[in-house]
Amino acid sequence: MTFNAHEFDEIARNVFAPAYPLLASQIIAKTGITTGTCLDLGSGGGYLGLALAGTTALRVCLLDESGDMREIAAANIAARNLEGRVRAIKGDVHEIPLPDASMALVVSRGSLFFWHDLPRAFREVRRVLAPGGQAYLGGGFGSMEMRDQIVANMRQRIPEWTPKFDRKRDEMDYGDALGKAGIRDYAIRRDESGFWITFRKQDLFRDMREIDMSMARGRSRGTN
Repeated sequence: MTFNAHEFDEIARNVFAPAYPLLASQIIAKTGITTGTCLDLGSGGGYLGLALAGTTALRVCLLDESGDMREIAAANIAARNLEGRVRAIKGDVHEIPLPDASMALVVSRGSLFFWHDLPRAFREVRRVLAPGGQAYLGGGFGSMEMRDQIVANMRQRIPEWTPKFDRKRDEMDYGDALGKAGIRDYAIRRDESGFWITFRKQDLFRDMREIDMSMARGRSRGTN
């Protein structure tokens, strides 16, 4: 099937639009990250990344392979007067054109299910995350009510339409791919918000400081 960026974007704007602010709020609540730089993988028109930029101080890179999608994203950035903090860049998740340890947050809604080499993609996500940075990857609409609304609207257009995250790989495939990428501490969840993989890149110095502080508090309680 031929990909038509403008048809895809029309659906994102007119059917999926209410989901992006809800998902952005959930990502912020889950990760607590509101500053630094965020990477939105397979961003399309940039709606998730733009929702994050609109409610935080994050700088955002919208990454997509499609030139047409990047043009749409650039227009969306300009329409929101976010040129100073958001940019659309060309790239593939399997070879992200960004430096090591440069991202506080990496997100993706929907593109995960099209990654053809999961271990390589996860390694790239881990590579660009800064120590302590977090990834929030998957697909969904944020709530069952939002899902029902969007599915109903889509089925008016395409009667047999089903969300991509319902036509899933086995969750063990994702766990295996994460392990091959060297990612051990992750969570995979399927709930009313959708299907999501989350993980944090270890920050050894911060973790050691927290251990030291915890031990110091324990010694202090022991002497009182």
